[in-house]
Amino acid sequence: MFAALLGCMVGMVASGPPEDAHAILVSRCIRCHGGVRERGDLNLLRRERAIVPRGGGGAAIVPGDPDASELLARVASHDPDERMPPEGPSLTDAEVGVLRRWIAQGATYPVQWSTAPLAAVRPPEAGTAWATNAIDRFTAARLQQAGIALPAQADRRSLLRRASLDLCGLPPDDGALAAFLADGAPGAWDRAVDRLLASPAYGERWARIWLDLARYADTKGYEKDDRRQVWAFRDWLVDAWNADMPYDAFTVRLLAGDLLPGATDADRVATAFHRNTLTNDEGGTDDEEFRTAAVMDRNATTWNVWMGTTMQCVQCHSHPYDPIDHREYYRALAFFDQTADADRADDAPVLRVALGAGGETTVPVMQELPADRRRETCVFTRGNWRARGERVSPGVPESFPPMPADAPRDRLGLAKWMVQPGNPRAVRVEVNRLWEAVFGRGLVETSEEFGAAGEPPADAALLDWLAARVIELGWSRKALLREILASSTYRMTAVPGADALARDPDNRLMSRAPRFRLEAEAIRDQALAVSGLLERRLHGPPVFPFQPEGVWMVVYSGDHWKTSEGPDRWRRALYTFWRRSSPHPSLVAFDATSRESCTVRR
Repeated sequence: MFAALLGCMVGMVASGPPEDAHAILVSRCIRCHGGVRERGDLNLLRRERAIVPRGGGGAAIVPGDPDASELLARVASHDPDERMPPEGPSLTDAEVGVLRRWIAQGATYPVQWSTAPLAAVRPPEAGTAWATNAIDRFTAARLQQAGIALPAQADRRSLLRRASLDLCGLPPDDGALAAFLADGAPGAWDRAVDRLLASPAYGERWARIWLDLARYADTKGYEKDDRRQVWAFRDWLVDAWNADMPYDAFTVRLLAGDLLPGATDADRVATAFHRNTLTNDEGGTDDEEFRTAAVMDRNATTWNVWMGTTMQCVQCHSHPYDPIDHREYYRALAFFDQTADADRADDAPVLRVALGAGGETTVPVMQELPADRRRETCVFTRGNWRARGERVSPGVPESFPPMPADAPRDRLGLAKWMVQPGNPRAVRVEVNRLWEAVFGRGLVETSEEFGAAGEPPADAALLDWLAARVIELGWSRKALLREILASSTYRMTAVPGADALARDPDNRLMSRAPRFRLEAEAIRDQALAVSGLLERRLHGPPVFPFQPEGVWMVVYSGDHWKTSEGPDRWRRALYTFWRRSSPHPSLVAFDATSRESCTVRR
């Protein structure tokens, strides 16, 4: 956490007094005077709190008058009983000077970079034939400024393997590799990338990431961990990626497909995104307690996945580092508090989905309560669901762009707000996720945290250019990935030059292609592919590949693992039955999650 904060400070140094001052407050003051602790009734996260005089004393900050500001007097004091912070080293003269100038200039609080409007970015002039597109112009400028030679391109065999694993999660087959190596005509690389983007395996690879985000599993969780039939949602994800569903439409369907006018069965299946929460049907449990836990999970997951915000911090108190109040958490929660469910899965609305050959499956989906059964959403004192306080209505935190006045205050209104042009954070989060998937590290390394406690972007201009570009491309993630893979930045060799090793040892400047581990599913799939065993059929119920006897130590449900017969045991890991209390050993061994909660970065 401290490394992230220090990184944030370093990233803000050149930005001007408001950013510099805020970095000092976050790193030295917020721990005691922020969202968790408000010692001396002082909260420095919000300007309106910091400038209000407190009992018997002056205001911590008096805009325009440093000498009347208690904050400045305390940080400059040499009296150990008065000095702030009381522990650790005192602020340096330079830091005190930054705070003094900031207060003298009005003590304005900076807009968090991730919520600020997208910058109108023009890619720098590269002045080199190495730069084949706009992405390369950012890379070339960055490396040239650091005095690092532009890297050579990787060999063609390595490139196709890299792209196949990145786009499809599988190595190239012999035929595809031979065809690419033999294609000497201009545009051979672009044609190879287009074939990969058109492969059905593409949707499977990218759905895998969203299964972690959706905390997808084939069981309900908790002690009994009974089975749940929700695999139609997994298949919906695969199809949505293969069809290149625009990200804004994708977002709306996951969060509120059931509320769309004329919603189709497919729209409703998409809402199983929020039916993947744990459910507890043990005897003697309180349905309202666990329904509330599920609603809280939906709230935290939504803000984490789309906005890079650790909203679960705010359940019991205000956010430790970002200006999000405890009350605002429950206003955000109110969007999810009107669904027709108790805790038990049997009480959730279920959609029957027709399959081929006359079969069908069921999937739990979201559905709003009728008007005469609406719930009251209240603030929970210290997060205790039984200690209900002030009643609140749905709304987004004030530190984010406001919802349009005429937007419905329901899940559909929230989903559309997430991807409206005036709310750039969600698109920054998604293009960063795409970048992370193909380069191993996001431009914002803390892909789960875009707030004050996260790392600043390694290249803010490039991040904003990518965000604006995907919108310009009609929210097409395939189109953006095509541009990324077309770049010399993507195709560079992984072998570093001597100057790159000396000046960019951690590859933060992207002076060569990154090296990173394959994810758990790709390791299994690759083994099946190269052995010739891989069964490439898409969709369908989960399968049960071999696992050692005794892995499932089931006590309550009497369930057991029955190894699949025939080609089902050789299907991609995406289709392996996922038991939350005991995921498949081949996945656990390589750091797959249990999927009990949303995981943005394994």
